[in-house]
Amino acid sequence: MGSLLLLWIAPIVWMVTTAVKPTPEIFARPPRWFPRTPTVHHAVVVVTSWPFLRWLLNSAIVAGATTCLSTLVSIPAAFGFARLRWRGRDALFLLFLSSMLIPLEVNVVPLYFLMNRLHLLNTYPAVFLPMVGMPIGIFLLRQFFLNIPGELDDAARVDGCGNVRILWHVILPLSRPALAALGIYMFTFAWNEFFWSMIALQSPRMFTLPIGLRALQGAYDIDYGILMAGSALASLPALVVFILLQRSIIRGIAMTAHR
Repeated sequence: MGSLLLLWIAPIVWMVTTAVKPTPEIFARPPRWFPRTPTVHHAVVVVTSWPFLRWLLNSAIVAGATTCLSTLVSIPAAFGFARLRWRGRDALFLLFLSSMLIPLEVNVVPLYFLMNRLHLLNTYPAVFLPMVGMPIGIFLLRQFFLNIPGELDDAARVDGCGNVRILWHVILPLSRPALAALGIYMFTFAWNEFFWSMIALQSPRMFTLPIGLRALQGAYDIDYGILMAGSALASLPALVVFILLQRSIIRGIAMTAHR
């Protein structure tokens, strides 16, 4: 376990230390893990010479909208698949679940023409709307809802509650770990999304951080100090969100896996 942890964390440490190395130390032989004279020059260049803060804002808007809207869409859909009985429910869910096997790249061409027809290209909705209906959110919440005892629903109905009140007053208060797990997953996915964003966004002012970091690479050379500084700064928000919600995430995934 210790070796796996070291293998996982080594690239992150190398990225951070490279970000604070002077350029000559980056190419020193033999390589050094830690700089002798740390510097924040690369980070200053990224923030002042590139529209990095704008890219940061764009990523925050896209990731925030994706997280909120996907959660709002997934909650009632998962409730319908998990707690309500209706004809063809399980067959439709399996059909819906099979869409998870279709990679996003397969849908890029029709998705591009759809967004173009709706005049949404080079806008925030063009990026986050395709991610809102991802099946993973409905699947995750459905599995969690199935673990909540059905007797709670029966007791609520005896008290005169309908499906909406059962969802709001019974299911959702018990589902905070699953909602946290879904939130951090969707936030991280949207924060790191690159392929579709590169196609949907053309204006440099609309770039999200992954597209902006690609722009930091020169046509003929790469300033590794600036690239590593930008990558380290771009990783901080997602890392902070994960640290703050890690207990809820682990609990939500563990309880979801029971069923």
